[in-house]
Amino acid sequence: MNPVSELLIGPSYLARGFGLLTAAGLRRYVMVPILVNVVLIVVLVSLLGWQINDWLTAWLAGLPDWLTWLEDVLWWLAMIICTLAFCYFFTLLANLIASPFNGMLSARVERLRTGNEPNSGMSIAGEMWDGLTGELRRLRYYASRAAILGLISLVLLFIPVVNLAIAPLWFVFGSFMLAFEYLDQPMANRGMTFDDKMQRLYARGWRHLGFGSVVTLATAIPLANLVVMPAAVIGATLLYIETDYPRIGAESSRAGR
Repeated sequence: MNPVSELLIGPSYLARGFGLLTAAGLRRYVMVPILVNVVLIVVLVSLLGWQINDWLTAWLAGLPDWLTWLEDVLWWLAMIICTLAFCYFFTLLANLIASPFNGMLSARVERLRTGNEPNSGMSIAGEMWDGLTGELRRLRYYASRAAILGLISLVLLFIPVVNLAIAPLWFVFGSFMLAFEYLDQPMANRGMTFDDKMQRLYARGWRHLGFGSVVTLATAIPLANLVVMPAAVIGATLLYIETDYPRIGAESSRAGR
């Protein structure tokens, strides 16, 4: 299949994930992290939200006189940056809280579609340790590639017209890593090593990029990640079993009819 067709297939899995959010046997793994995160965001907004205006006012009060005419523009710009930073921080925190449920949700999706649950062959303690070390390796992989892309972006910044490619490059990189974040759930449930995970990820890179791109766009909507996250876990699980296991994928497709 050509890259364009592969790229266009990926987004459909997020839509299928949304379609299964209320499926019997999955609801508890969807609702519990959503409720926990709703409580969390209410607490965070209560503690921090009302202080943002005071912080910005104090910051703008220190501006030199020759910049006072930009005060309104800078206030709105700073407010937008603070809001985006808050949403990004909350997304990371929400993923951390939901991670134990995401593994179980992925396993339940596979059981629902194939009749079998994956087995990592490890004890619960082993799975927890493997999850921690896997997360650290993924962060190290992300940081090293982000550093290289940062240097490339710095060079491109000084080249007119070409510097327009910086934003798309970061979007592609972020989308691919987000696809890895969710596809890691069904792979981790099988006790796969990091190198094996990367091999699987690159094997159908265009399809995974298409999936990661639509998830990235969806999570850019403030608070949407509360619902997008479980839908992405479900979609990524379907994507994995249908891409890497054609027989299981065929059975899954028939079961969904």
